[in-house]
Amino acid sequence: MNLTARKRNSILAGTIALSSLAHSQVPDLLNALDAGGRAMGIGGATQATDSNTMSAFYNPAGLAYVTSPTMAAAFRNLPESNTVLSGKLNNPSMDTSRDHGSKKVSHVGFAWPVKGGTLGISFTKGGAILDSRTQTTLTDDQNREIRQYSRTLKAETDFFNISFGKSGRNGVNYGAGLVFANQYLFDSEKYRVVIVQGQTITVDNGSPSGNLTGIGAIFGVQFPTSQDQKSMVGLSVRTPIQLQGNDRLKNYMNKLPGRASLGLATRTDGLRGGPDFLVYGAQLDYFFGSDKNGFFKRKDVLGGGVGFEYNMHRYGGRIPIRAGFSVSPSAGDGFQTRNSLTFGVGYRPNSGGVTFDLNGGLPSGGGAMDLGLSVSYKIGN
Repeated sequence: MNLTARKRNSILAGTIALSSLAHSQVPDLLNALDAGGRAMGIGGATQATDSNTMSAFYNPAGLAYVTSPTMAAAFRNLPESNTVLSGKLNNPSMDTSRDHGSKKVSHVGFAWPVKGGTLGISFTKGGAILDSRTQTTLTDDQNREIRQYSRTLKAETDFFNISFGKSGRNGVNYGAGLVFANQYLFDSEKYRVVIVQGQTITVDNGSPSGNLTGIGAIFGVQFPTSQDQKSMVGLSVRTPIQLQGNDRLKNYMNKLPGRASLGLATRTDGLRGGPDFLVYGAQLDYFFGSDKNGFFKRKDVLGGGVGFEYNMHRYGGRIPIRAGFSVSPSAGDGFQTRNSLTFGVGYRPNSGGVTFDLNGGLPSGGGAMDLGLSVSYKIGN
């Protein structure tokens, strides 16, 4: 059967309209990916109270405690998901499984003491999703068979921070910085529609891709809650970031949410009658000012984590052993909450400036394990 051009175009337009932008139940790491440093093994519970190169991203006040020039890098997997569709194309049933994903550099940072404080410069990956979709049985609203359905949806958020932290009176640290955000997006959808007697038309909704960019700011403070400074509170606020630079992507995302973090960490010394000590903490993260429109529309959510780190002095150094639990709530339609039981181990030699941390997470509901490796070097230590 030969279709006229007009009829073919009409069918094609109708089919595209039926193919909604609703996406699958993807584990929600669009804005809450842990970069894979020390805090990952403690459920993210010490991000606001830590003092390392990642402080430029999480809480610039922590830079004030970096007293030696330090460089660090982190590598971790970027979790992926695979979704199988069935039922109706415009409202399908979705069966999503979770994969380990590819391994990428998630952080590179430098912290350099200067007059009056410490300067921190960092690259940090703060969000990532990748969902690949296929089908079993699938039909449109006219009960026409859909064949060879495929869709790939990808989003990665990179942050470039220039931050400064300094010490104030009574052990209080302050910090502030600029945040440069780069949001990469990719969406590709193709399938074939059976018209009659095996004849099909191909529907290709295009492959919009590219980058959106924006600038924001971050502010932070850290202060002890006791005279011995063994308990520390950290508070940081990153402003929402308006995105621009690619008209093809304006219907996907226009703004990155702000993030307010409040953390508490406490240290207990003299365990087992020796130099071993325990650090335990908790943190709340509130994502606010979210993009309420577009494909990746978001709602404001509260997440966080709790955990502990037992530090043993063995084999010429300190060996931290970590455990925790993190909560990353669903912030949009088609996303799932992603909670994880976290764990980790590290090594800090008594002499030499190189430290190592290997951390991981087991997501609730099944799926591949997360793994992150970070390395830090203090120059001249």
